[in-house]
Amino acid sequence: MDASPSKRTPSSDAPSLVAEASSKPLFAASLADERKQELRQAISALQAELSTRLSARDALLNESGMTVEQARKLNDQNIDRLHRYNDIKDAAQTLFGKLAELKGQTVKDIYGEYGVGLDD
Repeated sequence: MDASPSKRTPSSDAPSLVAEASSKPLFAASLADERKQELRQAISALQAELSTRLSARDALLNESGMTVEQARKLNDQNIDRLHRYNDIKDAAQTLFGKLAELKGQTVKDIYGEYGVGLDD
C-alpha cells in the first residue's frame, strides 16, 4: 500500500474522527454553560423585579393601612362588581337592540333617544 498523502485511506484517519463524532460536539459544553449563565441572569433579573414589586405593594399597603388579606378581599369584591356591571350592560344592550328592532330604528338612534352614549 502506498502511504503517500494523496492516497491515504479513510481508515488511517478514521479512529480520531469516529471518536470525535461519537462524543459530544466540541462546543456543546460551552453552549450549555452559556445557556446556564443566561438562565441565571434571567432568574436574577426576575428576582430583582419581584423584590421591587413587593416593595411597591408593601408601600401601598402601608399607605392605605390595609393588610394583604384585606386588599385581596377588596380586589375580589371589585372583580365581582365588574362582572355584575358587565352582565347588566349586556342585558341593557340586548334590550336596546330589541327596542330598535321593534321601532324600526337603529340602535344608535335608540341610544340617542334615551341619552345614552355609544361608548357607555
